[in-house]
Amino acid sequence: MPTTANSGLLSRVRAFAGGSGLALLAVAALLSGSDRQSRDFPNSPSVVGWPYDTGAARAKAAIAFVRSGPASAIGYARRAILSDPISAQAVSILGRAELFSQHQLEARKAFQVSGQLGWRDAMTQIYWLDQALQDENYRVAAERLDALLRQTPDDENRDRFLAAVAATPEGRAALAERLKLAPPWALPMAYDLRDLPTDALLQRVDLMRRTGKGVWECAASEVLAQKLITQNLLDDAQSVWALNCGSAGSLVYDGGFEKFDMLKPATGFAWQISDRGDVEIAVLKNATGGQSLSLSNRSTRTLPILNQLVVLKPGRYRLVWRTPETPLTEARQILTSLNCTFDLSDAVEGNAVAGKQNTWSRDVIVDRQCPARRLTFWLPPRAEAHLDNVELLTEY
Repeated sequence: MPTTANSGLLSRVRAFAGGSGLALLAVAALLSGSDRQSRDFPNSPSVVGWPYDTGAARAKAAIAFVRSGPASAIGYARRAILSDPISAQAVSILGRAELFSQHQLEARKAFQVSGQLGWRDAMTQIYWLDQALQDENYRVAAERLDALLRQTPDDENRDRFLAAVAATPEGRAALAERLKLAPPWALPMAYDLRDLPTDALLQRVDLMRRTGKGVWECAASEVLAQKLITQNLLDDAQSVWALNCGSAGSLVYDGGFEKFDMLKPATGFAWQISDRGDVEIAVLKNATGGQSLSLSNRSTRTLPILNQLVVLKPGRYRLVWRTPETPLTEARQILTSLNCTFDLSDAVEGNAVAGKQNTWSRDVIVDRQCPARRLTFWLPPRAEAHLDNVELLTEY
């Protein structure tokens, strides 16, 4: 009988222990689940004080930081580190709380640790970016900013951080070295100009110059060039355009019309066409695969058909163009002007170039009347012509 009683008691103890173990596992699972949930939803119910509460402790630290001030977050942040001592995010929260509590030494210690644990934590990168700028170590500042923006190219503080690093020539040189690697934030930097002040726009110009060709295509430069044109920063606009869109050997962009697209709105220094209904322009393919334009004026008066903005220094220039497959009488009717506005009084015929079939030229003297001029092709009433190979050359 005692043996039977003891056996029954032992069975009940085992059953209780097993049930308690399952209960503990269930509680642990519940705590673990709520802890993981708190990482994405800081305001969700969570428990701090058990061995694996890093998510809950981090969430409590973030909430305390906002609601009660940075000093109140320090305890929770330290608790998060105890639960997960190799988490860069947990150490970063402590560093942030110490920093905003004016505990400079403690903050530096925390960020030194988080900086060694990984480069993905944004606050760690921002802290060391600021330290590098204070030490005038622009190479490290550029590296930290590069690490930050590679994760979030559209970071809301991007322009502020870029302006801080690019405020000096040394900073721009260091940033240019990072940009030569074509990081994912290079294109957003060129496209997203928002309401940048003039000094920030000029920083972008210098960054492009220092970086050189190969990082941005012409389309990216068009946005910056157009912004500079609207602010009358014409020399800078032309330098950006020439870097990524320019045609070698000529001051005219796309003189062979290889990039001409009638469906795309013209910006910057690209060719602009008349929007009149009695003007017709068509793109023609030639035997070598290149393009030329067919121009037609159906109106009863002389009209500007095609124009391009050019920035020229005072001096003497020669404009050259070709009129393939155009009768001589029609080709002679093309007029050109190079002045500050669309002024028909300045439009004149070209002179046939000796020894070159269907080729015309005219010499132009540019004064200081305006920094930018309109190179314009005109057609008289009921005239048609083909146009190709437009060049604007410096005359010595």
